[in-house]
Amino acid sequence: MPVYTTNIDRDRREIDVSKRIAYLEPDATPFTVILMRAKKVPATSAEIVWYEDQLGARWTKVNNSSGYAHNATDIVVDDLGIFKKYDIVKVPRTGETMLITGFNTAGGEIVVTRDFGGTKPSGEGATAYNLVDGDWLLVLGNAMEEGSRVPDERIGQPTKVNNYCQIFRTPFSVTGTTQAERTRTSEQERARLTRKKGMEHKIDIERALLFGEKKESTSGGVVRRTLGGMTQFIKSNVFDVSAEQGDGRLDEDTFEAFCEMVFKYGSSQKLLVASSKLISVINSFGRDKIQTVSKEESYGLRMSRYISAHGDLLIVNSKVLVNYYSGWGIVADIDKIEYKPLRDTKLNRGIQPADEDAVRDEYLTEVTLKVENEECHGIIKGVTGISRDNIVPVVNVTIDGDALADLIGGEG
Repeated sequence: MPVYTTNIDRDRREIDVSKRIAYLEPDATPFTVILMRAKKVPATSAEIVWYEDQLGARWTKVNNSSGYAHNATDIVVDDLGIFKKYDIVKVPRTGETMLITGFNTAGGEIVVTRDFGGTKPSGEGATAYNLVDGDWLLVLGNAMEEGSRVPDERIGQPTKVNNYCQIFRTPFSVTGTTQAERTRTSEQERARLTRKKGMEHKIDIERALLFGEKKESTSGGVVRRTLGGMTQFIKSNVFDVSAEQGDGRLDEDTFEAFCEMVFKYGSSQKLLVASSKLISVINSFGRDKIQTVSKEESYGLRMSRYISAHGDLLIVNSKVLVNYYSGWGIVADIDKIEYKPLRDTKLNRGIQPADEDAVRDEYLTEVTLKVENEECHGIIKGVTGISRDNIVPVVNVTIDGDALADLIGGEG
């Protein structure tokens, strides 16, 4: 009688275990991968500092709940600092232009000559130039008198921005006995941990690059620094779909409104690091707007391109955008960010004490993120699902037997 496998003790048998141990999240760090390949610029200190400047502001609003009559000359505004004496200011809603003749700094008021252009709408009278709270005001530039002296200067200073390098350490070890034992797989336990812990190390960095809050602490004589991620820097372009739509269901028109916001400044092509839920919603939009991105453009990652009238979004799925962040997407203008390692990722081998019967290794990275001009980036959040407007209804049609036979080419 032959010996069956069931007659052999399980521990004596070589079980057919896959030669390659699979992990659940092999592509869980797309943002980190893209930055490391495309935008890596070494840091030279544990704190990085940069300065941001922009063209002088030219827009502000009227700030008075009661508004102003057509002949009022002292007007409170949101930002007094954008005006200089003899500037021409336009009220786009009414078409009126005004001349700045002075300021009431304590009251936050500009003093103006009203209707300086003299172009009141025909037949509407002076009241057509009444101002309401929130009216936009646009500085057109100054109008100096003939033979004038040099006007007041309008010079703003660059804004200082900083971030800190964070130290990431991911250790792992095996005993000397484990290291010496043979295993049934094609790799030793140390090699398996080397791959697994390398992935965990990158995921930790990915989370910090997206959600980190910068801080330098010296409490208790211990120096500890954390880096600020994208969500800390982005303040201007935060689009909450749940606030806009009520139920958080995203439609194409609303997404286009977000694109309009996020492409106001910066590049015409940006990266959207998106949750699985957000990607599913975007995929429900018009197919003519979504393209597959070639490997040459995508740094080896699976990407698609959403084509908007305002600009193109390269979309990549991030597995860290789950749970609270499951309805989120983070837009990054790659031209405006840098991955800045002070100590680039390194696998340190054999760091165990000399008298320890074990082998200990670790991954170590000290890195920070530079995010320039936060107005060029954006966040969309609060997406709960697909808008009902995006769902194509199924129409039920009743066909009688004879018609069905004609349709399929047979007899009834």
